[in-house]
Amino acid sequence: MDIKLQRRAEIDDKRWNGCVHFALGAPPYAYTWFLDNVCEDWLGLVVGEYKIVMPIVLGKKYGIQYNYQPFFTQQLGIYSDRALSQNTIDAFMAAIPKEIKYIAMALNESNYPPTNGEITERHNFLLDLKPDYLDLKQKYSGNVLRKIRKAEKTNLTIETMLKPEQFADFYRQHTAPKIDGFRDKHYYTILRLVYKALQYNMGFLIGVKNEEQELVAANFLVNHPQRLINLLPSSNEEGNQQGAMAFLMDYLISKNAGSYKYLDFEGSMLKGVAQFYGGFGAKSANYYHVKVNLLPTFLRIFKK
Repeated sequence: MDIKLQRRAEIDDKRWNGCVHFALGAPPYAYTWFLDNVCEDWLGLVVGEYKIVMPIVLGKKYGIQYNYQPFFTQQLGIYSDRALSQNTIDAFMAAIPKEIKYIAMALNESNYPPTNGEITERHNFLLDLKPDYLDLKQKYSGNVLRKIRKAEKTNLTIETMLKPEQFADFYRQHTAPKIDGFRDKHYYTILRLVYKALQYNMGFLIGVKNEEQELVAANFLVNHPQRLINLLPSSNEEGNQQGAMAFLMDYLISKNAGSYKYLDFEGSMLKGVAQFYGGFGAKSANYYHVKVNLLPTFLRIFKK
């Protein structure tokens, strides 16, 4: 298999994005516009005329190049419109340039785990939206139904006219403090992602307001032909108490029921969050995180 390395400036955006768009079971984090807004530099591994592609996000510290998984990018890995063999997965991993001395990469759900590296299984949650709304709601857990009833009793309402800055400010105030490593630069990443997704008609903002018309929950979702991705959910304390996020997700399910899409909750390794998403009837879909440490011995202690 002839796998070519292309720097960002060499990549044909239209062909690359076409591969990502039609890839089997793969989320849209690898669109060029998405990658350009979540990291400073990346390169691509390409087979043929963009029949198979794999982005490699690049960082550099102390003169040493490394790969990492950017904020707001749950999965990357290898994208193809056909099922990939174990040999193809291993060939792509072997084609990563040797000057990249540390790899920390989440593959997508269609990828097998490679035979080399430290592999960790992670969990996503997907809800098939093909059934009608009443059939979907019958599978909600008692806890989710209680949260929705509480939201209805407190007269929460859906808001669909949020501005990007309003959303980003809300997220930075109420959710960012709970995220390790969140910096001001990530606030601006959110703004760039939202504006670019709105420009391409590939995302939307939605919120929940209380009786005083104050925002108590908000979300930014990426709207992909195969998936509706729960990218940036956020609630304040009042929203948590009143079941605002359950109310919001139920609204989204009601509006998208009967479609040939999955609601991609983005999963969580946190038990409470996983139970909440599973409470909507979502099923676990596993993916794999790969770590390869080729750093000099004296630096490995800093990247375990």
